[in-house]
Amino acid sequence: DTVLNAFARDNKPGSAERAWDFLCQLEEERISGESNFVPSSVSYATIINAFAQASGRENGGLSTVKKAQEIYEKLIDQMKEGIIYGRADPFANSCFLNCCANMRGTGSERKEALVIAITAFEEMKKRPDIIGEPNQYTFGTMMKVCARLSSNADEKNRLMESLFVQACKRGMLSKAVLGQFLRHTPSQLNMRVILSLGGTKREIPDTWYRNVPQKHWPAPMTNNYGGRY
Repeated sequence: DTVLNAFARDNKPGSAERAWDFLCQLEEERISGESNFVPSSVSYATIINAFAQASGRENGGLSTVKKAQEIYEKLIDQMKEGIIYGRADPFANSCFLNCCANMRGTGSERKEALVIAITAFEEMKKRPDIIGEPNQYTFGTMMKVCARLSSNADEKNRLMESLFVQACKRGMLSKAVLGQFLRHTPSQLNMRVILSLGGTKREIPDTWYRNVPQKHWPAPMTNNYGGRY
């Protein structure tokens, strides 16, 4: 994984592809018996993260997202087959969602990347035993996807509201997730949603962040959230 990290952190064009080629070579050596190397979910997440960085550069685009999708789906297949062992970890999913969020492209390409991200997010909820449970980073990254890739304000607001409600119900409302919801939706919408769930500006129910580490707990909305309240 140290060598993969070195490839992945290289900002030169093609560095993500070189990292992926290197991992494929290691896997071929394992299959042929030349090596005992067994990739981990971290190995794959490292590669996907490299594509996430590439998708945000000028040479990034939908093709970068689709390559990351191919790698992400291979990881899931190997987890299902028991080739990759270990506890299900949502980190790779967040890396893939970030790749979608960072994409540069046309309106139609952005729409396709949004659909790809939503599909990956929904599949994660169906297979937490393989992919991992969505956590505060998953919701935060998915909000980033919707804020950047939605085709219009109505679509963005609808998706952001759905994600906020899901995060609260799962106890995954971190300070960052709340901040994104407040920044990227109109105040009349976000306060309506917050009040409907039993919260107020001054009081956030502890059930909303019950599964979030204490250092990431949200503060009352009278505190600084980008100057909105």
